Amino acid sequence: MRRREGGRRGSRPLGRPDRMSGPEAGLEFCPEHDGAMPKIDIRNVRSFIVGVDREVPDAFGRRVPYVNLDNAATTPPLLPVLDCSRRFYEWYASVHRGTGFKSLLSTHVYEKCREVVAAFVGADLQHHTLIFTPNATHALNKLASRFAGCPDGAIVTTTMEHHSNLLPWRRLGGRILYANIRAADGSLDLEDLESKIRSVSGRLRLVTVTAGSNVTGAMPPIRRIARLAHAHGALIAVDATQIVAHRPFSLGAPDDPARVDFAVFSGHKMYAPFGSGVLVGPRRFFEEGAPDAVGGGTANSVTLDEVLWAEPPEKEEAGTPNVPGAVALASAVRTLQAIGMESIAEHERALTRRALERLSKIPGLRLYGSLDPTLAEDRLGIISMTAAALDHAKLAAALGYEWGIGVRNGCFCAQPYVRILLNLSDEETKAIAERLAAGDHVTVPGFVRASFGVYNTEDEVDVLCEAVRKLLSDGPRQRYVFDAVQGAFVPERPAFRIEDYAPI
Repeated sequence: MRRREGGRRGSRPLGRPDRMSGPEAGLEFCPEHDGAMPKIDIRNVRSFIVGVDREVPDAFGRRVPYVNLDNAATTPPLLPVLDCSRRFYEWYASVHRGTGFKSLLSTHVYEKCREVVAAFVGADLQHHTLIFTPNATHALNKLASRFAGCPDGAIVTTTMEHHSNLLPWRRLGGRILYANIRAADGSLDLEDLESKIRSVSGRLRLVTVTAGSNVTGAMPPIRRIARLAHAHGALIAVDATQIVAHRPFSLGAPDDPARVDFAVFSGHKMYAPFGSGVLVGPRRFFEEGAPDAVGGGTANSVTLDEVLWAEPPEKEEAGTPNVPGAVALASAVRTLQAIGMESIAEHERALTRRALERLSKIPGLRLYGSLDPTLAEDRLGIISMTAAALDHAKLAAALGYEWGIGVRNGCFCAQPYVRILLNLSDEETKAIAERLAAGDHVTVPGFVRASFGVYNTEDEVDVLCEAVRKLLSDGPRQRYVFDAVQGAFVPERPAFRIEDYAPI
């Protein structure tokens, strides 16, 4: 097998215009086309969120306003995203190599979306390539496959990572070192990270770290870590999934020692729940070798004996791409830019300060991560907690069924980090693993997590704090039993059936 040499974007169809004209060109069917979307006042953001005023049934047969504080898992869609997507569907067709107008337009739109998303994270498409993937987990697996085949190499990561930035690297066969965290506040131990990096200097290939924890909201100093990685001859990959919708984020110039080499993120955490993710990195890194997934769209020429691979990003996007997902992501990016990333950051800092100040005063409640409300700019709007008098699963259930508050409980696909924060011994960790293997999900320790988005309000923070205070002082008003089918606690006598509200 050999790669086609020379040229760029070799699979572009003949006759495809560089710039289409007319009222439907690019993202012109969307109100925010060409970056011309009017500035959105942060105080009016809720009017741009789908379902924000939806009432839900509670455990007492009432309808109550839904307070969504589960944004670290998935954000609700933005109205401009749905509007842009609906308009695009009228023109949707297969991309690349099609000669019909809709195919030409869809191809142009797809590549325009790549440019919009790349610009959002400071990627230079002369140097970088931006690959659309189904989600960030898929992107990290794709990136990991590029580091396979070097058993003498080493990778340094941290114990605060999401499983998606832990498990793919274990499959490579090389040495993996895990930098520790400080259990007191959940922050990364930078001295230990540097020690780990120095210990494998000369063999180190990659440092991979989250830009924002989905458990504590801790934000490691990415630029400092990048300089350290590059000083020891390694590249740096950043899981930007939790940060791109909440803080300004940029890769940096290709020659900057503090640059980020690779970044991954997901649309569903950016108010674009249409199954799109991103892997961005240096184009040269993806030019050599075969892609991790092969098939349609990945090759320029195929015989029974030989394959000539396409250039990136086409060679890395096997099969028919998720064009509507790319459109949704690009539309979300433009809407976030219209709000302003600094405005979003300051709004969410204010919510976090308010929540920390009020929750820290509730007897019997323990918070994790940095707890100083005046330093809320040092953490994302993610707050994990445990209660002495109430199991995390029952507390989360009561918040949902009795108060209409959507939170999440458990270990959030970051089990090593959570167990360190809970100060569990090796024996306790082993016992937990055995219980999980036996199907016991009831007695496993974990947290309740509340996480904020751009549309959440101070009133919603106050509702959360009052609900937690009442539940810990007076106890739940319902009796909860474990439902093995749902894998969660539910009221013993439910007042509604979920299936009655399902659209299909």
